[in-house]
Amino acid sequence: MSYKIAIASNNGESVNQHFGQAENFLIYEISDEGEIEFIDDRAVGADNHSPSPQQVADSIADCRAVFVLRIGQQSSRIVRERGITPFEVDFSLRKIFETLKRQQQRGRVKLF
Repeated sequence: MSYKIAIASNNGESVNQHFGQAENFLIYEISDEGEIEFIDDRAVGADNHSPSPQQVADSIADCRAVFVLRIGQQSSRIVRERGITPFEVDFSLRKIFETLKRQQQRGRVKLF
């Protein structure tokens, strides 16, 4: 069974956006075999207004985890209510993928 993750990145190389300030999330699907596939560059908000934390969480509701530079307590609660695990990281996407693959090989991707 595969799962999706959302990453707050505007450069495709590193996690560099806060949850509430992200204009988009990069969506990746990770298979049971550890293969990683880019699925979508998902925009949040529209019409030049900032979306609410609920709207942002709804836009990534099909993901099991979200990787952000920072996330506030209220936003963290909102994403957790939707079954999404938030991670505050200052990593490259490559490091995230390497870590997920390693954890998956060890049978430890139970953090989702």
